[in-house]
Amino acid sequence: MDDTFMEKIVARRKTGQDYWKITGLMVASFLIMAAIMMFGGYFSFLVPLLLVGLGYGLWFLLSGMNREYEYIVTNGDLDIDMIIARRRRKRVFSGKAKEFELMAKVSSDDYRQAAKGNRKLLDCSSSIKSPNNWFIEAEYKGERLLVIFEPDERMLKNLKRFNPSRIKYVPYGA
Repeated sequence: MDDTFMEKIVARRKTGQDYWKITGLMVASFLIMAAIMMFGGYFSFLVPLLLVGLGYGLWFLLSGMNREYEYIVTNGDLDIDMIIARRRRKRVFSGKAKEFELMAKVSSDDYRQAAKGNRKLLDCSSSIKSPNNWFIEAEYKGERLLVIFEPDERMLKNLKRFNPSRIKYVPYGA
């Protein structure tokens, strides 16, 4: 059998909640900067250092909100990594297609049925409302998960090859 390796990177779109966090960080940094300037007379030698530190902290927190997900399919194994600000990587899901309980489109009735269960939702897609979203019902680290992600056609074909009865993918033209 041929070895296969595929990867796809999906950038997470910002939500309204993310924009509220950005606004809160900006307001808080402005207030801290104003306080440093007002009370800077007491420790004037530290003011430049504090302002640089505040700017760096704000940049670090704001850039940390940029997230991407990398999907890696290797011979029926799916790994999903979260890349934070292109400087840190964290594995959020790993599983074998043979062990998936169910995999189907989010727009299907299967998803509505699975969402009723007591499972933790793990959204690894660009947006929860994307039309290309698929879900996996599986167990990871002893926890039952519902993983939402955006695979491409090649990944779907490869995963279906390892578990054709539980993966609800029908290729175009078939």
